[in-house]
Amino acid sequence: MQLAALYAIPLTVGISLVYSASRFELPEKILRSAVLMFAKTIAALVALYLILLYLSR
Repeated sequence: MQLAALYAIPLTVGISLVYSASRFELPEKILRSAVLMFAKTIAALVALYLILLYLSR
C-alpha cells in the first residue's frame, strides 16, 4: 500500500496542475488553485486511508 501512496503524490500534482490550467489563464491563479486542490485531495486520501486502516484492525 505504501508504494501506491508514493505514486499518488506526483499523480495528484499533475492532475491538479492540468485541471487548474484548463480553467484559468493567469499563472498565479493556476498555481494557487492547483496547490489548494492538491492539498484537499491529499487530505481526503489520507483521511480515507486512516479510516480504512482503523476498520481493518
